[in-house]
Amino acid sequence: MNLSGLQAECGRLLSDPNNQRWSLATLTTRINLAQTEIQGYTSAVKTSETLTPVANQRTLGLNANTMGIVRATKTLSDGTTIKPFNGITREELEFIDPNWQQWTAGEPMYWFYDATNQQVNLAPAPDSNNAIANGMTFWESRQPAALVNTTDLPFDSNNQMVPYHYTIVHWVVAHCFMDDGTPEALQKANYHYSGKMLAPGKYELQLGRIMAEFDVPEAVPEHILWQQQGGRVGVWNIPSKSVPLLWP
Repeated sequence: MNLSGLQAECGRLLSDPNNQRWSLATLTTRINLAQTEIQGYTSAVKTSETLTPVANQRTLGLNANTMGIVRATKTLSDGTTIKPFNGITREELEFIDPNWQQWTAGEPMYWFYDATNQQVNLAPAPDSNNAIANGMTFWESRQPAALVNTTDLPFDSNNQMVPYHYTIVHWVVAHCFMDDGTPEALQKANYHYSGKMLAPGKYELQLGRIMAEFDVPEAVPEHILWQQQGGRVGVWNIPSKSVPLLWP
């Protein structure tokens, strides 16, 4: 469905086909809010961005609409070999090596996403051999372009999302019913949008179908981080329970 079709279907379900209670402008605003939320939850549409690292510079700017990064690749210094590029959280990187910001420039081994500044941080910074034109590619989940014209299609006109356009309708209809706030209206809203995946409304059922159809990868895998603790932990030249005597 295009914007006009989404508006019409919302009007029918709201028993407001002439848009007297909810204007087309209100429906359009909520349609755009809905598609952004759906993309944010599912990362169904993935958009690649190719970037050129700069020698001795740790940061790379990202598209302003990026909401998350799902995977990345890098080109090695030979200019031909491409391999997966590992993502990491800043916290894990600090845990692995608190001195990582002092690493000598070379081949970047990790990246982490700085959403505040819409950039990727590389560790270590690339040297001149690894500052390769278009040498890094990031697959991103982005905020979909807003629907403005009646012929605009949601989710950046992605054909794979066509079967799921009705998810937007359920979101919009529910939030319009919430405007009334009466028990009957809120019951209708709950039918379309419950806010609970364990007790789903029609919206959540559609979300589940999208997540089942599309992979929902996380570029930064979680690891269990641990440090030895307690009396048996010792370091060089410091006694512990297991090594009570200093090294000679």
